[in-house]
Amino acid sequence: MIHHLVKDALESLDDPTEFDYLKFMSYYNLKTMTNEIMVKEEYLSLVN
Repeated sequence: MIHHLVKDALESLDDPTEFDYLKFMSYYNLKTMTNEIMVKEEYLSLVN
């Protein structure tokens, strides 16, 4: 699920380096360290 959310968020940005994972997590009400790690890992896998 997080994979698709991060992918959609990156597609909506002109520059993927502008991705702010804290705003993303706040928007989707993701609060745990596990969520943070998953978001960061998905971002890095999609950007690279």
